[in-house]
This record gives sequence, C-alpha cells and structure tokens, in this order.
Amino acid sequence: MLSQDNNNSYSDNGLNNKIREEENYPFTSPYFLDNNKANRINKNNELIFNADFESGNLDSVQKYSYCEYDLYIRPDPSANNNRQGHRVWFYFQIKNTEKNQRVILNIVNFSKAKMALYRQGATPVVKSDKRPEWVRLPKDTVFLHRSNRHKKNYVLSIAFCFDDPDDTYYFAFSFPYTYTQLQNYLKNLEERNLPFLKRSFIGYSVEKKRLDLLTISNIENFNKPGKKKTVCITSRVHPGESPSSYVCEGLIDFLVSNDPIAKILRDNLIFKIIPCLNPDGVYHGNYRTCTLGYDLNRNWLK
Repeated sequence: MLSQDNNNSYSDNGLNNKIREEENYPFTSPYFLDNNKANRINKNNELIFNADFESGNLDSVQKYSYCEYDLYIRPDPSANNNRQGHRVWFYFQIKNTEKNQRVILNIVNFSKAKMALYRQGATPVVKSDKRPEWVRLPKDTVFLHRSNRHKKNYVLSIAFCFDDPDDTYYFAFSFPYTYTQLQNYLKNLEERNLPFLKRSFIGYSVEKKRLDLLTISNIENFNKPGKKKTVCITSRVHPGESPSSYVCEGLIDFLVSNDPIAKILRDNLIFKIIPCLNPDGVYHGNYRTCTLGYDLNRNWLK
C-alpha cells in the first residue's frame, strides 16, 4: 500500500500498515513450547469454530483427535448443477482455546488440487482480537502435502499454538478486504471533496449492494469527454482475489495525491475505476462466483 509522508513522497508500508513481517510474528511458535506446559491442557476441551461474519467461509469441522481438526471449505454457489462450486477461500475464527494448546488444522477439500501460491511459498494469514494486525503464518508451520488419510488428496496443514485463552483467533486464505471496508474507504475519500475525484453510483448488485465508479482527472477534463484517453480499471471480479483491493486502494491513493507524477497523469488521462465488480461474492466469502453462481469474468453480454 502506498502511503504519503510529509514530503509528499511515497513508500510501500504494507497493506494499510497492518501487515507485519514474518520475523515479527506475534504468536507463540508451536515448536518452541515446553512440552510439560503443552501436556497440561484439557484434552476434552472443544474448540469453537465460526465463520458467520462478513467474507467468512467455513462449511464444517471434524475433530480427528484432541489436537487435530479437519476443516471443510463451503463451496461457491454454482450455476451449473452438474459441477461443484469452487473451494479455495477460507476465513474463520476459533475461540474457547486453552493456554499453550497446540493444534493441527487441516484444510482438506480444496478444489484447486496443487494450490500454486502455497507451493511457491505463500502462506495463510492469522490475527486475533488482541493482536489485530494480519500476519502471514511462518513457512515452517504450513505444509501442503498429499494425505494418505484423505485419499491422497492435497491437504493444507497448519501447526499453531493458542497462547491466550481469552483471545479469539482468525485464519484466512489471504488478507481479507470486505465490502464494508471498501464502502468506508470510499465514504472517507468522497468526504475529502477533491475537485478531481467524482464518485458515481452505477447500480445495485442482486443483493442490493452498491456498485461504485470513481472518475479521477483534472476538472477541465470532466467537461471535455473524448478529448483525453481513458484508462479503465476494475477489481474483485473474483471475490477471493482480495489482494487486488489493496492494489486498487493504493492506486487510488496515489492518483489523488500531490505527487508530481499523479498530477501529470490527471492532466493527461481520465481514470475510470470500479473498485468492486462482485460485492455479493465478496460479502459471502465466495472464491470465484457471485450469489447466482456465475463466474462474472466468464459471463459477458455480447
């Protein structure tokens, strides 16, 4: 995310300055815990899983042992009755933990078998109510493997240690960016009353969520349609591609800034930006489709 300092210069400070580097991992490592402490936990304790919140996704959980759980992703709705929906995005919370409780969480039903991002070094993210900054799980706690117990399907296993029984923990496929988060950002942007920014309402989604269009250009260009080239930018046609929202927000922040390059761009171009093409899918925690089960990037009016 681009952020502006007092000299109107820009630097990359991460996603809204909320993402810590792996070396600053704020949770207890499952590998450096005294086994005597770990053995004191109540093996009959039941973790409480929940995904009933905006952009959440978790279908069901099966307890394999006191320290291992199999987690199933809720499929996207599918307009094709003969095809099961995509199962990639997950976002859930866990509470009712015990201090120093170590667990293995297995995500067992990915529809993308090889999960290229995770094979190339990416990891899921975690935060908690008391540590609200999203951070990637350390690479040595995440394993993508073929599991004999799961019919040799690919399983993503997460080793984690709960260190505070009064905290609530959240895990996600990648950094979430919700519909509400976007609306708050656009509201704050609009309230700045920038002369070169116009926010337009272009319609509602199936579930009556706003579809917004931002136009960014010097005010003189607003009155001369066709005189300047137009750059069209869209984001979140696939709900699970949440990093695109952070990229889009950073781009908007730059284009409305006092940076000399931003001024040149506004003088010579008209930017048309739709920050979210699939607000219903984003809201419900789908990976690829809208509420009606269509992949909007594969269904265009002819």
